[in-house]
Parts: sequence; C-alpha cells; structure tokens
Amino acid sequence: MTQLAPPPPVDPASEYHPIPVVHLFPHAPGEFQIYLRHGDTHTLFARSGEALTGVRRKMLGEYGVRTVFIHRDERDSYRAYMRRHLPGALLGPQLPIADKAAVFYHNCCDIVSDLIRERLPQAVSDVHGRLFVGYARDSVAFLCSEVGLARMGALMAHDYDVFSHGVHVFVYTVFLLRSLGLPAASIVQAGVGALLHDSGKEAVDAAILSKPGRLTPEEFLAIKEHPALGVRLCRGLSLSRLARECILMHHEKLDGRGYPGGRAGEAIPVHVRAVSLADVYDALTSRRCYADAVRPFEALRIMRHEMAGSFDIDLYKRFVMLLSGAALL
Repeated sequence: MTQLAPPPPVDPASEYHPIPVVHLFPHAPGEFQIYLRHGDTHTLFARSGEALTGVRRKMLGEYGVRTVFIHRDERDSYRAYMRRHLPGALLGPQLPIADKAAVFYHNCCDIVSDLIRERLPQAVSDVHGRLFVGYARDSVAFLCSEVGLARMGALMAHDYDVFSHGVHVFVYTVFLLRSLGLPAASIVQAGVGALLHDSGKEAVDAAILSKPGRLTPEEFLAIKEHPALGVRLCRGLSLSRLARECILMHHEKLDGRGYPGGRAGEAIPVHVRAVSLADVYDALTSRRCYADAVRPFEALRIMRHEMAGSFDIDLYKRFVMLLSGAALL
C-alpha cells in the first residue's frame, strides 16, 4: 500500500495557507499569488496568472522548498485551479505515480479539512481533525495505484462535484462508524467505499447529472444504474467486500424501497447504512444543479419525516447527536 506523507500543517491564525509545490502543475498558471516563507515573513515568488517554468520549479527543488504559500483570501481561486487541472494531472503521463498520489491525497485532505471546519461542531474540528485526516490517508492509500488514480481522475473529469461529494460522504461515514466502535480496518474500508460510492456516475451522461430540472423516467432509470456500474468500473482496484457493498448498496433503504436490489432491514450492513445516511445528508446540505442547499436542521427534518423508513433510526439519532456536538467519539 502506498505510503503518503501528511499535508503541510495549517496555522489558522496566519493570513497565508500552505500548499505543496507538487500542486503547482507545469505551465498551468493559477489566479493567485505564490509566496515563499522566510521565518515570519512571506515574500512574493510568482504573481497571479504567471506559470511556473521548469527552471523556477527546479530552483525550488534545489533549495529544498517543498511548500509554498497563498493568501487565505485566494483559497477559492486555488480550489478552482485544482478543480480545473487535477483530473488531467491524474490521467496524464507527466507526473510520476508518487507525485500523483501525493497531489490526490493532499487535495482530499483539503476537502476533508474544509468540511470539518465549516460543517461540523467546533469541538469535533479541534479534537478530531487529525484523526479524520489519518483515516483519509489510510483510505486514499488503497486508491493510489496507477489504475486507482486513473479511475479517480476520470471521475473528476466527468463531474468534479461527484468526486468532492464522495469525500464529504467519507467524512460523515467515518464520523458515524467510529462512534459505533467499529475496528479501524473496517472503518478504513468503509471509507474507501464512501469515496467511490458514486463512481458509477462516470458512465452516466453528464447532461443528466447536471440537469437543473426534474428527470424524465428514462433519465432516472439511467441514474439508477450507477451503483452496479460503479462496481463494474472499480473491478480493477482489488476492493474489499465491505467497500464493494458500499458502492453497490448505498441506495438501498431500510424499508425495502431502495435499489438496485430492494434489500431491507438486516440485509443492509451497518457500514452501508452509514454511507446511505451520509450520502443523503450531504446531498441535502450541498448546492446541487437541481436544488439549493438546505440548512442542517432542515435536512435532518426532511430525512426524519419526508423520508421516514429509509434509514436506520438509531443510526440517524446518533448522527443528530454527533452533529450537535455530543461527545460520542
């Protein structure tokens, strides 16, 4: 399994945010300034819109510079840069596999950290932030083969929002399963399944995925194919049974009204129930092409009353307590 170095530490009090040099793709200028740090001082190294040439990148390497900085006010521009260039970096031949793995892992960690900071209780962010990044490292490591990174690059290229949603679902799934006391190895494999749960959408027409209005019956049938398509697309990844179950069954409902198999009750494993709950909660609280995001309380109300019977009620109650900051971890 690939060994992944941790992302550079973030100082929440600083005006500058660290990014690894490997994230600055050759001949791909970003709309943000790049700084070098000397002690407590940050010096401008590259202006917005200025691509780093091979000579300048080599100079950073010769001086042992592995981390550069951007102003925190330009993080949205940096996110847009990664969204634009990361899929091609993972799919193309330019980067060695170790660099691809590092870029992919650090990008996942950025998404994890943003979600923890913005959507989870402060106490969780303060105490358990590193724990979530650790689980991200262990789960992502299973995807850091040439085949796995190409699979993730293809998904990002098809629909980056599907990929980032998978990272969100990973966080909530780990959040839930750890509170149940499951073995770490099982949580890691459920995390792999959560990251890949919507991978089958790569084979669904992008126009359907981004359609702002109601789907036709034919379009909905195409969407319902994605769990089985996901298992098929990921067959080259040597996934565990537990991870495959998360991909195949995450739209099954406790009352048997889900798909693709119409499973019910105990026929749906607890790790799949966690992914299913996390999937719906993140979809409701995120902006989608067909609906605006709703507030967390409203999302939980919808899940409890308008989707009654879909979820494990004990797991749902535990999730509500975790989101409220209860010390269950």
